[in-house]
Amino acid sequence: MKALTRTLFILLTACTAPLTGEVSQEIDALLGQDWRKHGLKPNPPANDETFVRRVHLDIIGRIPTMQETQAFLKSAEKDKRAKLIDALLASDGFHQHMFHFWADLLRIQSRANGGQGEMTSKPYLEHVKRRIRENMPYDAFVRELLTAQGKVWDNPAIGYYMRDLGMPLDNLANTTRVFLGTRIECAQCHNHPFDKWTQMQFYQMAAFTYPLETNFTGVSDKGDLMDLKRAADKRPELAVQTRHIGRVFENLGDFVRYSKVQALPSRVLQLPHDYQYTDAKPKDAVKAATMLGKPLTGDLRAFADWMTSPENPRFTKVIANRLWKRVFGVGLIEPVDEIFDTTVASNPAIMARLEKLMVGLRYDMKAFLRVLYNTQAYQNEATHAELVVGEPCHFTGPVLRRMTAEQIYDSFVTLIHATPDLPRRRGIDSEMAQKLVYRGKLSDALDLMTPQEIFDGAMKASEVYETVSARAKPLREAYTAAQKAKDKPLIEKLNLEIRSVEFVARTGIHDHVVVPAVARLYEKKTGKPAPPPVPVVKPDLEELKKAGQNRAYIDVPGYDIDQAIPREEKTAGEARDAVFREEAERLNITDVEAYLKSRREQARDWPRAADLDSPAPRGHYLREFGQSDRDLIDNANSDASMPQALVLMNSELFESILKPHTQLRLNLAAAKYPDDQIAAVYLTLLSRLPTAAEKAAWTKSGLSSIEDLVFALINTQQFIFVR
Repeated sequence: MKALTRTLFILLTACTAPLTGEVSQEIDALLGQDWRKHGLKPNPPANDETFVRRVHLDIIGRIPTMQETQAFLKSAEKDKRAKLIDALLASDGFHQHMFHFWADLLRIQSRANGGQGEMTSKPYLEHVKRRIRENMPYDAFVRELLTAQGKVWDNPAIGYYMRDLGMPLDNLANTTRVFLGTRIECAQCHNHPFDKWTQMQFYQMAAFTYPLETNFTGVSDKGDLMDLKRAADKRPELAVQTRHIGRVFENLGDFVRYSKVQALPSRVLQLPHDYQYTDAKPKDAVKAATMLGKPLTGDLRAFADWMTSPENPRFTKVIANRLWKRVFGVGLIEPVDEIFDTTVASNPAIMARLEKLMVGLRYDMKAFLRVLYNTQAYQNEATHAELVVGEPCHFTGPVLRRMTAEQIYDSFVTLIHATPDLPRRRGIDSEMAQKLVYRGKLSDALDLMTPQEIFDGAMKASEVYETVSARAKPLREAYTAAQKAKDKPLIEKLNLEIRSVEFVARTGIHDHVVVPAVARLYEKKTGKPAPPPVPVVKPDLEELKKAGQNRAYIDVPGYDIDQAIPREEKTAGEARDAVFREEAERLNITDVEAYLKSRREQARDWPRAADLDSPAPRGHYLREFGQSDRDLIDNANSDASMPQALVLMNSELFESILKPHTQLRLNLAAAKYPDDQIAAVYLTLLSRLPTAAEKAAWTKSGLSSIEDLVFALINTQQFIFVR
């Protein structure tokens, strides 16, 4: 019956879903009414050269290759623009470019919270990428984030809450700003000075998510276990055994630290101690309640349903406005995340139609964007006039704007790669997968132990620490002396000796706590007695230099790395080589092996921006171009800057795009005559041929090296702007 109901729902949706062309024309008609009302005329239609470059930058985040440009310009199909839009939206480039949109909004970092949350943040990052590839409906995507609980290896969406580790009130403020376009952080400390929100309303909203605990650090979070420790601390005869038990708990916590989000009924939100309003007393418990729309009380699921409901007065409006800004450069409502009850869109009719469209499309963001890209307004020439703050934008065409950091970087990647969108394996890599499996096994195993069993094992491990401590003390004293003397060889030697001693100490934890726990997990999974643990092999010097060493313990069925991951990584490498060989054949490359070597190096050294750490490390080209640090919401900067100008003029980036076997160099090599080379440069960088005036200017310049022309063009506004 459920399957039949779902089928009927899908059929009904298909029948009622708006047709792209019809809605695009409807939006153009509404814009036309606004232009006539204000005595405006639409910008002229953009030519194919402008359109092909713009739509590549806007949808997949990079300029087109010369071959992509030529294929589009040569096509005589009447609907070639719509077909190109469809092809780009269906490409992996769209998924990569869309990731930056969400990474900026959700502050997604590869090593969040100063690296503390790496075990959660990387799976969370890949989870968001996967949802983008799956084109998960926006409302379902947000509900999944807001209701996420459990362990990261089971539910990586918990990274949404882990991103604000230990800061539930800040998380609620961020949630409201991102998904409701409403800034209520001021109300965390007092009634909002510029809006209607009270401090009580802030706390009532926060009460929905406050029970979620993000600070789990392992076994030491078990209340009964800590009660046993406190009782033992009071017994003088156990002083030796308990002296190091805190370190034992800390090391046990290293296995599973910051990897779980769980609702705790005992976590009840209270008003702050300095609450000063008459509707309650300081430290009063707060009951959850919504701040706008349909009144609601209840649990986290009810909160998520309220947040993502089409009846929520701001949920649909905010995402429709954000995506409109992504396409046209300016929102119908600005700022996009500071909406008041009195806020009116610059074109209320368009705003209302977009909200209706989003609901009608069941929150399919890709389908929504397809409608906007197919409007004539988007395909008009860009508006060059500078917008005045407070003045409405009438969207006679998209607003001229500078490329984002990712668009600039990925455009340079395009100048390097003959095929910019190379085959690659998606998802976490083998190394991270191994870490997750390892930590997951230990976490599940420790969950099977009673607090008393963990405590008894920890006491035995603490005795091992006591024994080792006597050996480590003189080594640490010698290490301190070596540091004062700045004796680097001795420092390195003593550091390894200390690590070796600490390895023995950790062995006590493994022998007395972890191994018995993993043995119990094995018995639960198989119904058989656990085999002897894998013998411990003392790590060599290189292994000791690493932060920690994983151990096999006992192999438990179901806790092995998915062998599809290394196979897929190998397959992706073979697929890239196949692309490189096809390129070599198409380009008549004679030394195929040298070409393969060069292209493999390019693939390794010049990945797309979405395949780098989020954000890129400080000093990377992306950061110099204004990439967000992803500490604050939507914190990217696309304004002109001196560091950006210096990179474009003086860095090795210019040399990199002119090395052998780059797309730019290959295009130049295929050009027989000087005029052909000039044409190749313009087509590769600007997706058009040079004008007669530009040819004359180049001739009069007195320059003869084609590299000088390349250098000049990449430092023009024409290259750096989305026109």
